[in-house]
Amino acid sequence: MTDASFPQDQSRRALLLAATAAAPGLVLGAYAWRRYALTGRLFNPLSAEKFDLPPVPGLLDASGAPVPGFSAGDIAGKAVYLSAFASWCPNCLEEHASLMEFARTPGVTILGMASLDDPANTLQFLRKEGNPFSRVGVDRKGWLYRALGARGVPAHFVMGPAPKVALMLQGSQSVEALREKILPLIAGA
Repeated sequence: MTDASFPQDQSRRALLLAATAAAPGLVLGAYAWRRYALTGRLFNPLSAEKFDLPPVPGLLDASGAPVPGFSAGDIAGKAVYLSAFASWCPNCLEEHASLMEFARTPGVTILGMASLDDPANTLQFLRKEGNPFSRVGVDRKGWLYRALGARGVPAHFVMGPAPKVALMLQGSQSVEALREKILPLIAGA
């Protein structure tokens, strides 16, 4: 071994040790970034004050007219109930009958956010299960529900008056819970 190669071997060992020591932190950091959806939280282009959700292509109401999407301008200054759902979500399917019943309550209008879902799957889901929503916007990447503070679907929001979030509920809700928690907030508006 020459004196010239010794420092080089030592620096390689130090580099390998440093990389080995840093690897768990990098893996943990990547996991945390993905788990807590930090891209969506830190670099989210949508907010309660600025969004535009396009309609689900091909979705028609009972009269045969297209069901529109909605934007921040459509709800500004109003008390509205938003429900984030996805066709692939078992809890969303479980609570869908409750939403259908709640939508028949006088004075109730529900806006739907098809979140993290393919619009074709959303269309198929709503055609099969029924559509409780007066408007349905496609939130393909889940930006809006994240901007409003939810961490998954189903999620329910009462905006009152929009863009202020007056209430957020996470998880599936029974019709009784919807009437108890949401109805007083939207009825008084």
